[in-house]
Amino acid sequence: MSTQNERVAEIEVLYRAGNDRMLAWEERQAAAIRGERLLFFCECGRRRCRDHVHLTIDEYEAVRADPRRFIVVPGHELLAAETVVERHDQYFVVEKPEEVRALVERMDLRRDRPDDP
Repeated sequence: MSTQNERVAEIEVLYRAGNDRMLAWEERQAAAIRGERLLFFCECGRRRCRDHVHLTIDEYEAVRADPRRFIVVPGHELLAAETVVERHDQYFVVEKPEEVRALVERMDLRRDRPDDP
């Protein structure tokens, strides 16, 4: 059985996966090269959240560099399951606890998987 922190992390990883998949779209890559702010889904742990934030690719990649960090709309942080590590006008960066590191790393679409067939 998974813990509450694990369930929240699983939801957040799914939102992040959607954001990563959208980054692969040709038109999004072109906009990123032009330095435009791109639309990203809030990566909070609320199942029905449909809010979004606008970030540059550099802002997103700075958060994305650590698999335990996620972007959320201010007010969407779940303090029982994460810590706010950065506060910006349009978004917060939250960090998952060490206890869910393995889960978020395993579910990271960008993770190198040399053992995969």
